[in-house]
Parts: sequence; structure tokens; C-alpha cells
Amino acid sequence: AYPAQLSGGQMQRVAIARALASNPKILLCDEATSALDPQTTSQILALLKKINRDFGITIVIITHQMSVVRQICKKVAIMADGEVKEKGLVTDIFSHPKTKEAKDLLLRDADSGYEDHEHLTKELLAERKIRIVYQTNSAFEPVIANMVLKTGKPVNILKADTRDVGGIAQGEMILGLPDDVSAQEEIINYLTERNLAVEEVTDIV
Repeated sequence: AYPAQLSGGQMQRVAIARALASNPKILLCDEATSALDPQTTSQILALLKKINRDFGITIVIITHQMSVVRQICKKVAIMADGEVKEKGLVTDIFSHPKTKEAKDLLLRDADSGYEDHEHLTKELLAERKIRIVYQTNSAFEPVIANMVLKTGKPVNILKADTRDVGGIAQGEMILGLPDDVSAQEEIINYLTERNLAVEEVTDIV
């Protein structure tokens, strides 16, 4: 077939094959999935993972899609204005984003369901908030329900979701705490004692 007769996914496969023909040590993929539909994107990402695993080739992916990073990457560097703002293991960045740039990108993750940035910001500015992150080992316990029963203090779940981050089930919640300061500390202590990552939320994430 002539190049113009190929689909977007086929063109990407040809481009990947052409890049591999010279037996490189590093494969650079610049926005490799930006113009593809979700199904084709999944297929291309699966192909890249297979290349990395079977041939031991380091793959550097440049993308604005955090869902792509979440699915196949092991390390990530967040860049803005030509500078690296934050870098580290994907699991660490997704669990504890430290910079505004990382938080903004995670908020706009296509699978998060929270793409209305301004609306979400307004919704989350009502009260003191904390963010808790839980891994597979803590995902099976009804932590919030048990906490409410134990402390007698209600919380408002402002955001919650579970994702596959680098093959590990990881979830997060943003909780709105009651106004009473002693109740807030009691809730935070309860969660911390159960080895959950707890951090203050002062911005949108």
C-alpha cells in the first residue's frame, strides 16, 4: 500500500519498524499516540512495551498525555518552559506530585474524569482538604467507613479514583474535613496509623 493509504496506527507501526531497522539503543517517540483513537493507542503502547521487554531498548516518550505515562513508563520528568520541574519514578510522581505543573497534568489525565479544571477548582476550595493515596495492600479495607465509625466524624469525599500505575493498583481520594480542628487531627492520625500517605491539599490537587 502507498503511505497515503495507511491508517494512523499503521503509519505509526511503519515508523517504529523504520526506527528499529538501524538497531538503536534508544527509541525516541515524540507524541507517538496524540492523533490516534483509544483502541489504536492501546495497541501502539502494547507494541512499545513489547519492544522494550523483548529487545531491551530504552524508550523515551514525549507526551502531554499522563495516561500514556501511567500505562507504560517507569520514570517521568515533568517539563515546563524548557525546565525540568519534577522527576522520579512514575509511581512516586503519581502518588505525591510536588509541583504545580505535575499536579495540573495529573488533574487533566484523560482517565480521571475531571477535565473541567475551573469547575473542579471551585468545588475543592470549600474547606480544609487532605489527599490520601492507597496501594494494593490497603485497597481492600473500607478505610473511610471504618474511620467514620471509629471517630464519629464525617468527611466529604471530593474526589476519588483508582488507576493502574506501572502495573500497580493505586487509588487516591481528596477528603474535605470538618471545621473542628480537633476532629481534623483525629482523622489525620487515624489514616496515618494505617500507613496511608496523607498530605495537605492547598491547591487544586
